[in-house]
Amino acid sequence: MRETLEPLFIITPVLLVLAMGIILFVFAYQRRMLQHQEHLRQLQEARQRQLLDAALEAQEAERRRVARDLHDEVGGMLALVRLNIGQVALKANGNNAAIETANRSKQLLDEAIHSVRRISHDLLPVVLDKMGLVQAINSLAHSVPPESGLEVRFAHNLDKDRLDVRRELLLFRILQELLSNSLKYAEASLITVDLHRADGQLKLSYTDNGKGFDYDASHQASSAGGLGLKNLQSRVDLLDGSLYLFSKVGAGIKADIIIPTH
Repeated sequence: MRETLEPLFIITPVLLVLAMGIILFVFAYQRRMLQHQEHLRQLQEARQRQLLDAALEAQEAERRRVARDLHDEVGGMLALVRLNIGQVALKANGNNAAIETANRSKQLLDEAIHSVRRISHDLLPVVLDKMGLVQAINSLAHSVPPESGLEVRFAHNLDKDRLDVRRELLLFRILQELLSNSLKYAEASLITVDLHRADGQLKLSYTDNGKGFDYDASHQASSAGGLGLKNLQSRVDLLDGSLYLFSKVGAGIKADIIIPTH
């Protein structure tokens, strides 16, 4: 009987060692696969980030080109037409109807020239490049048309501090998007913008007292491919930041963007 059991005593530990080896091999294999999948995910995220960054840079390059064309060519042509109309008015020889038409045409051209300059400024914020984000936000706030009945209040603690050019541009575009949405849809009378840096973070807070919207429905539309919230989130992602947005019908909108500054 003992002789019969001896092979079992020998084989059993071998089988146990073999089983443990197989288990350890499977565990190590699964771990390597998870690491490989995580590495692939990181590569995909990095690739998507690079593509998004390249797309936004191409967009900015196109904006710069259009802004220069508007300012240099269209603006110059409108100014020349205005000058010619002024000459026509001087040669009208007392023809009141012609003079009135010329003066009215000059007024319309003045409005067109102002619009071209405003659009050119929005496309290529020179103030941002030369004086920084704080002055650019001040300029953006003062560019709100008085007839809109909208007041923009801006507070900050940056003084003359500057961020790097890329971060300033992304934050400015985020604020432009929010302000544009308020002007188009919110029917608000007051917008507040706060920009504060503390503890290695920069926080941009934006609120309006407009009619608000159904955030949950808009968020689902954004996830399905809508552009409004998706554009904001994409720019925040490129800043390695976080976007916290709240809105409901009748309660306006509140958006907080927090990014690291170190």
